[in-house]
Amino acid sequence: MPTPFPHTMRALAADRSRPLLAATSTGLLLLAIWSLWLLRADITLYKTSASARLEQDDNSVQLSAQRGGKILAVAARLGDTLAAGDIVVQLDASPAQLQQAGEIRISASLDTELEAIQRERQLLDAQYQKDHEARAAELERLRQLHRLQESNLAIQTDVANRFQKLAQKQQAAQLDYLRAKRDRQQALMTTLEAWSAVEAAETRQRRGEQEYQRALAALAQRNSQIRRQIQEADTRLQQHSLAVEEQHLRTPIAGTLSSLAELRPGQVLAAGQVVGAIRADGGLRVSALYNPADALGHIRPGQSARVELQGFSRARYGQIRARVTRVASAVQDGRIAVELRIDDPPPAGLPLLHDLPARVEVATANISPWQLLLQRAGRLLAPQGVAAEVETTLGSGQ
Repeated sequence: MPTPFPHTMRALAADRSRPLLAATSTGLLLLAIWSLWLLRADITLYKTSASARLEQDDNSVQLSAQRGGKILAVAARLGDTLAAGDIVVQLDASPAQLQQAGEIRISASLDTELEAIQRERQLLDAQYQKDHEARAAELERLRQLHRLQESNLAIQTDVANRFQKLAQKQQAAQLDYLRAKRDRQQALMTTLEAWSAVEAAETRQRRGEQEYQRALAALAQRNSQIRRQIQEADTRLQQHSLAVEEQHLRTPIAGTLSSLAELRPGQVLAAGQVVGAIRADGGLRVSALYNPADALGHIRPGQSARVELQGFSRARYGQIRARVTRVASAVQDGRIAVELRIDDPPPAGLPLLHDLPARVEVATANISPWQLLLQRAGRLLAPQGVAAEVETTLGSGQ
């Protein structure tokens, strides 16, 4: 029977326990890290669309003839890129142009009459000023003459009174008194004539003022009538100019001529007839359809999303970031419509075309892996018939 070696046996047992202890410690550390991740990590839940596609904003405008007429020329072709105001179809505008030319001639003649009235007013003012100054000077001369005659009359009256008193006292001859009396009467007559001349001059002055005012009123009336006629002619001219302009079918917006009817010179268009449409360059949006269970209560405007174009490698082109702008409030054909706008420019080489199919994933919530595990466990334990949630998860560790 071999002799035991206790120290050697203990050393061999210690050597066998070290790997087990290291493995146990490593396992516990990994379990702690996994438990921390399970409780504290965030996982973003995404709701995936049933279908999606890119759509271009509808900015098409129809082109229609505002007035009927014969086509003179077609100035654009289908697919042309046009600026706002470019002519597409030119119609015959000769009748409206003739009326426009007639109104221009009428306006020119009325302007000439208005200028003639202004010159006549200037001549009238100058003549009135001249006549007024002459009448005023004549009136002042006659008033001075009247005052002189009044002074002479006063002298002759005083002389006659003196000779009358002397004759009564028989201190002067009766003949001298009669002569003084005659001179007074002559002075009185002269004074009356001078006063009559003053009144006549004042009457002429008032009459001249009245005639001037009547002439001014007549000129003002003519001026008002001509100005009214000019306004009417301008209104008709604007109407004819508008009619001429409406014979040029122009593009209301800049864009591409997306449709054009078969038109040829000489063809007659009816008023309101649609001849084509122009489509403006609009932005792209993403239109996605979701199952009601995935959208209702989960997707709201403002949520971020990612868009993947079908047929293009995700590894090469990546994904397009977008944001929810509208969520339909009613179910249509078993789907909920969701609209999104593209936030960032697309990757280089990735074409964004109208009606291109896509796949949309909308971020709806952030939860921990532990909560996600409980949700999955609850679904597995739920009764049959409960619809399974279709979702893609992205988070730490995936």
